[in-house]
Amino acid sequence: MAVSVQHMHPVAHWPLVLGVLRRLEVATVIDHLLPPHPAHVLSTGRGVEALVLAILDGDHALYKVGQRLEERGMVSLLQPGLTRSSLHDYRLGHILDALFAANLNRVFGAIALKALAVYAIPTPWLHQDTTTMALYGAYGHWFSVMGMAKYRRLAGKPS
Repeated sequence: MAVSVQHMHPVAHWPLVLGVLRRLEVATVIDHLLPPHPAHVLSTGRGVEALVLAILDGDHALYKVGQRLEERGMVSLLQPGLTRSSLHDYRLGHILDALFAANLNRVFGAIALKALAVYAIPTPWLHQDTTTMALYGAYGHWFSVMGMAKYRRLAGKPS
């Protein structure tokens, strides 16, 4: 049986990374937190997959993501019916804005919990501390012990 090859694309590590993202259902988790808008061809979750693949390939420019995925023959694997033109920098930027607005810690936490469940990692206890503390000027001992988050709550300021 003869096999003819029409196109050859260097895919490097992308299928492996995409396989891990799919096993963790990263796109599903993100789309649950940020429901897709019917007007958008590219879902937020699939856009994140595209961004992860592009970043791990060394291209950080949003306008190059679609081109890079197309060169590697990966566009059709991301989402059925997806074209390179759907991976434009405006949509990818909108995805990054939506992730930030949804609270990145919340998104990260949901994906981390999914990873713990999928890989059956024993968790006798969980601790996720994403607090950032910045201190300026003179302050009393009670402030350094309590930390910035508690100080803001006591002062009635948003975190």
